[in-house]
Amino acid sequence: MRLPPVLWCGVGLAVGLMVGDFSTLAATNDFRGDFPAPRLLPGQKEFAFTLYGCPDNLPQLKEVVTVMRERGLGNGFDPGPSAVAASRPLLDYLATVGWPVVCYPPDGGRMQVKGGTSVLSTADEESLRVLDAAGVFSAIQLGEWGYHFHRLQSDVGWWKAVLGSDFESKGQEFIKPPENRGYDPLPKSRRECYDQLREYFLWHRQTKGGRLISVTGHSHYEAYAAEWGASVVGLEVGENIGFTQSKFAFARGASRQWNVPWSVQVSPWFGNAVTTRGPLNTSGETATGMDAGHSLSLYLRLWRHAWFAGAAMVTPENSSAIFFEESQAPWKLTAHGEAAAKAFKFMREHDRGTPYTPLLVVLDHLAGYAAYHERTWGVLPRTRGDQEVFDLLERQLYFSATRLPVPGNPANPEAGYLHPTPNGELADVMLSTVPGAIMRRYPVILLAGDMEFSKFFVHELIAAAEGGSRILLHPRHVEALGAGQFERLRRAGQVEVLDLWTNPETRRPAAISSDRLRQIGRDTLPIAVTGEPIQYQINRNRSGWVIELINNDGVVKEGRKPAVVHPSVIARLTLVPRFSWTAAKEWETGSVTPAGGKLELAIPPGESRFVEFTVSP
Repeated sequence: MRLPPVLWCGVGLAVGLMVGDFSTLAATNDFRGDFPAPRLLPGQKEFAFTLYGCPDNLPQLKEVVTVMRERGLGNGFDPGPSAVAASRPLLDYLATVGWPVVCYPPDGGRMQVKGGTSVLSTADEESLRVLDAAGVFSAIQLGEWGYHFHRLQSDVGWWKAVLGSDFESKGQEFIKPPENRGYDPLPKSRRECYDQLREYFLWHRQTKGGRLISVTGHSHYEAYAAEWGASVVGLEVGENIGFTQSKFAFARGASRQWNVPWSVQVSPWFGNAVTTRGPLNTSGETATGMDAGHSLSLYLRLWRHAWFAGAAMVTPENSSAIFFEESQAPWKLTAHGEAAAKAFKFMREHDRGTPYTPLLVVLDHLAGYAAYHERTWGVLPRTRGDQEVFDLLERQLYFSATRLPVPGNPANPEAGYLHPTPNGELADVMLSTVPGAIMRRYPVILLAGDMEFSKFFVHELIAAAEGGSRILLHPRHVEALGAGQFERLRRAGQVEVLDLWTNPETRRPAAISSDRLRQIGRDTLPIAVTGEPIQYQINRNRSGWVIELINNDGVVKEGRKPAVVHPSVIARLTLVPRFSWTAAKEWETGSVTPAGGKLELAIPPGESRFVEFTVSP
């Protein structure tokens, strides 16, 4: 459900009963939260939950749309038909349905080849304009472009498969030396990296008629996709992709900085296994079946967390081959299909509100964060500042070494996809091109890593400080600013120079101490969470505050084996709101708790719970 902008969220008196470090509070506590509601896809009135793939003949497509409507299985296609003139009958029909449609590119197997044949023709463009005329959102996917640029441009086997009969005549003009990591020529600076990636992306955007939805998996280029004109900033998660939570922070930050929607595609690939319909089959190189790939538990956690985190669209990848027992009438749903319909019903019935992220992490415009590649922009050695950014995101904010113990301590490859968050899903990530009018929405702004302070950036930091944001600087930032600029910033508002701190877990210098991060959480979050390790996020909705709690432990999954659930791995928690409230409702069970000082919860293994606190008017 789309909400109006949430302005200053003053929610009354703090409760008297607190636990842990929350022993004292001011008599009143206002929680700044003037974040706009999550951006939906253009022309859409609700969040989109899409089917991956659709029939290529019109009668069968109509059957699938009817089934999706009757069983509440979704309200869009990603991908739908290919963006080619031959798809016109399908697109004409989908224009009458009104659901968003993400199209596969022309000559789709070559979609990532800059200078190749995946180009939208005039006839192709005209076939898509029928959706424009109907006010239906459409886009063309550019999948995993960061990974392709850095990894696949030197992979001869990949090029042979993509170019086919053209490989002998054209292959050498595309292939780059492995040590170049996709660049040509090999860059020597961040600016040269930025310019080559930008040129690559813009070629694809222009040849797809400006209709591009960016999908990044093994890269963190979400902010650049938004800057370079993507219609949607998309993520691929699941698969064999790490760093899920920091990718969400980048995508939501890019969405808020550039006012574009963001989306999440959850991939069923897991090692050499993929979820499909049917029984588990491990006889081939790739395992298939309902018990292959990821667990249904992880799918549900990722789908619902993406929705709650503010995504405009969630796409269960390969769902057309997972949700139905057969790709034909009577379109009987599998267990995964039934679970997906239940999840979408849950999303439609509840007001997710607006993610409350009181900490803004700002990186330099040319930071080129690339966690998967372990190099800046995928090619340059990390500096000390780059390493501090990695440790901040992947070791302090979105990671916890402490997990709930599983009986027998079995290896669990799936445990790395989502982690407990010591201070909740606290932050968004933006680049130093962000204006002060946006930065000032955040109570706390943390500058991280190497930073260049242009006149523009200093001016906008001053605007944010004047607007009431507290700005946290590393001593190297003070030095880079110079005495005069630093004094101007200091006079504008609250500016804090952080103490140097070495993280005992990494034994490396850090951007900020873990104690200071905990203090930011204590000072800015409206709900205190104590107890066992948990991932949590807090949103503001029309009724009050909603907290999502995810127990990511207790479900053990390997790609080629069925999931094993350990019922004893229960996360026991205490929630203490820092505002007056009249009732608390747990969305999953519907249980209601009258007002009181705290709330005790037990989250079963591999499950999520959402608790909505109604506040006093």
